[in-house]
Amino acid sequence: MKKNLYVWGVVLMALVYLWVRLINNLRIEWATDPQYGYGLIVPFLCGGLFLRRYASAKQAPPNPSAGKILGVSSVIFTWLFALCYLPVRLVEAATPEWRIIQWVFGIMTVGVTLGVIWTTLGKRWMTELAFPISFILVAIPWPTLFEAPIIQGLTHFSALVVMQMLYVAGVPALLHGNLIQVASGIVGIEEACSGIRSFQTSLMTCLFLGEFFRLRIPWRILFIPAGFLLALIFNIGRMFFLTMIAARNGVAAIESYHDPAGVSTALFCTAILWLLGYWLWRRQNAETSPHSTGPNKVVSDGTSQPGLNSSKVQYLGWALAGWLALVEVGVHAWYYERDQHIHKSPDWTFQFPSENPSFKSLAIDETTRNLLRYDQGKEGTWTAPDGTFWQAFYFDWRPGRVAGYLAKRHTPEICLTAMGLKIEEGPQLSFLDVHGIELPIRRYVFANDTSRVQVFHCRWESGASRDAYVQNESARYNLVRAVWEGRGDRGQKVFEIIVSGETDPETAWRDVTNQLEQSISVMPAIPQTSSTSKSTAPIKTSAVFSARVLPIPGKGGL
Repeated sequence: MKKNLYVWGVVLMALVYLWVRLINNLRIEWATDPQYGYGLIVPFLCGGLFLRRYASAKQAPPNPSAGKILGVSSVIFTWLFALCYLPVRLVEAATPEWRIIQWVFGIMTVGVTLGVIWTTLGKRWMTELAFPISFILVAIPWPTLFEAPIIQGLTHFSALVVMQMLYVAGVPALLHGNLIQVASGIVGIEEACSGIRSFQTSLMTCLFLGEFFRLRIPWRILFIPAGFLLALIFNIGRMFFLTMIAARNGVAAIESYHDPAGVSTALFCTAILWLLGYWLWRRQNAETSPHSTGPNKVVSDGTSQPGLNSSKVQYLGWALAGWLALVEVGVHAWYYERDQHIHKSPDWTFQFPSENPSFKSLAIDETTRNLLRYDQGKEGTWTAPDGTFWQAFYFDWRPGRVAGYLAKRHTPEICLTAMGLKIEEGPQLSFLDVHGIELPIRRYVFANDTSRVQVFHCRWESGASRDAYVQNESARYNLVRAVWEGRGDRGQKVFEIIVSGETDPETAWRDVTNQLEQSISVMPAIPQTSSTSKSTAPIKTSAVFSARVLPIPGKGGL
């Protein structure tokens, strides 16, 4: 036993390091994005599936080629993935929020792990353990290019179905984008409840149960759409139930039922999927092996693990560990050198117009606080002298890895379109010098069937040059260019101003410019006091940096 631990020690250390890095990177997304909260249990499910498959692989007939350690094919396979660690680590250190890099990192880690198993134990073992090792990929966030259309499509589809159900039930309601207006106010269908979370969770559940019950490949494939359809039905039923609560008892009553309804829906959906998987396994078992006793049954022929060449396993381990260490030293040296060229920017803060009689400071909801993890945050509304309605957000992150990750993750293109608003113009990048601070501001025009709003979004990074900002925040060029600019862990600030009632973008831009001259203060942040004068109907956010632009009081999120 001690000899085996010594032989495998270095190899396992290298693999554990890769997996710890991968899970630690994804952990921030799992902890801050409700859509991927299920990812916190995926590593444990991977471990359970791995142990079941490992027990099965140990009792399988030996592979004649397993003893030929470090064969050419397996070595090439392993190092093709391992060599990717240098570019992946270099980009990931600067832009950890880039989901393409998270996917490449995940595929690379899975590939290296499977390559090591193939090299040391043989192709039979790699095939046997491939699924539980690859299962971690279901917890990696989808690239926005694929996720955003699905969110928008499912949100709108869910709203339409709920509207039809309300009509059948005789409840008066109007649909505004992805918001449903009932007699008591506005009910918002948030992106976390739009169906995308149900789709991703049901995908994870179906893949897990398909492996747990060892279903045939065709049945596993059919299991996935069946699970999604079931999850969608339950999700729409839950949304209808909460909307009926809002219609009868007021929008505020949703809060008491929201979480219990969500948990109940998830439990019922998972239970039905488990019963469906069990039924499919029983049917499969009746056709192939009538005397089998369960999905965990393993047929043993008394064989054991093939012999290994200890010295060559150690060579592989030292080579892999040495490469990972070399990459880490090189990446840290590169960004240390880049950080020496960064000039320190003056500190500033965003002050709300508290002297305006109509100004009202709003409490930021708990969902937004949990998503953004900012160090300072403010939200307020006011009415300008020309009658336009203004809403502003301001968030400040102190230097640290999470600053770049969270500040860049939410933009108007994602959050406002998830509410049913469509981009009519923008983004248009403009630089505005206010009291010596150069602010990169992206200008948009959003609209739905009844409203049109001007949106001005600024993400400012301490020490960043003008070249670091491009028109599209998520442009691939901008993300890769961050490698040259340095780590995205310096202090960052975000403010967003939404102007309702102004139809001319240039007039709105002139008004925002004048407002920023008064709001930007080059000094440490001063605590803001709330104003309780005039009662302007607040625009409660239902997603980060998103606003309801309909002047109808009372709104709750599903």
